[in-house]
Amino acid sequence: MPLDRRHLILGLVATANEIAAIPVSAQLLTDNWPSKTIAIIVPFPAGGSADLSARLLAEHLKAGLGHPVVVENKPGAGGNLAAAEAAHAQADGHTLFVGTNGTQTINQTLYRHLTFDPATDFVAIGMMWSAPHLLVVHPAIPARSLEAFIAYARAHPGELSYGSSGIGSSTHLFGEMFKARTGVDMVHVPYRGQGPALDDLIGGRIAAMFPIVPDVLAAIRADQVRALALASNSASEILPDVARMPQLGYPDLVASAWIALYAPAATPVEIFEQLRFQLDWLLASSAFGERMKQVGIEVKRMRPNEFAVFTQQERSRWATLIESLKLQIE
Repeated sequence: MPLDRRHLILGLVATANEIAAIPVSAQLLTDNWPSKTIAIIVPFPAGGSADLSARLLAEHLKAGLGHPVVVENKPGAGGNLAAAEAAHAQADGHTLFVGTNGTQTINQTLYRHLTFDPATDFVAIGMMWSAPHLLVVHPAIPARSLEAFIAYARAHPGELSYGSSGIGSSTHLFGEMFKARTGVDMVHVPYRGQGPALDDLIGGRIAAMFPIVPDVLAAIRADQVRALALASNSASEILPDVARMPQLGYPDLVASAWIALYAPAATPVEIFEQLRFQLDWLLASSAFGERMKQVGIEVKRMRPNEFAVFTQQERSRWATLIESLKLQIE
């Protein structure tokens, strides 16, 4: 769901000014890089949380490296169009990619024909953030806890519907995982994006959704939807009063959407290390962390070896689910 445009722009300018003030070690700069504009490809339209974080990164890199950095929004085909372009770009440090759990893990099994290999065509510079999925319902649903909702859904098999941002999206896949683990029978209603699904949830045309926190935070705070449980092992600073599914007897109901910064696999090591340094500095800045928290995201830092293991685990668990559902997209 796009963030409020005016709020995003004003916040972006203020935060970028703080981030740009961070000093950069001159020892990291090389004589031949960067030599032209750096492009950060984002597989979503402008205005969302991934786009916001990419633009904050762009301002930081521009200030630190002294070269223009632009964000190029290229949505379509579940992120595959943008991923393919980035994967096949010249590996000279001038093309970066904001990859997602979709482009880097889910799509490899979901799509029958990919023109890139997420496991071998990219090198991960680092995770930028992750946001847990959660269960939200229309306020008319007579359930104020996860247990009550499961009991209500079991008592009304096939009568409740849940919306997703599209077939094969993590909001769809986690919804199916939830059904399998809890034994509830709900009807899946796919939409073309999270915004239309949320509109129908607020309007009472569907009963539930399994979005990520930033996509519904404003609606939760406005009491337009009710948050029942987070699919997270960790407590949330943003929604501290919302219970967590593992706490309530469902230890494997844990899922998040995440984004990470990537470069083409053959990017020279010295450039890769400079980019990692820049990203680490950005993620450590309080300005970036506070700006992301405003839109419902807690920055999660992960060491390179941890992220490599995490990515492989994600790829395996989503592949198992997709295969069990017999989902395949051309």
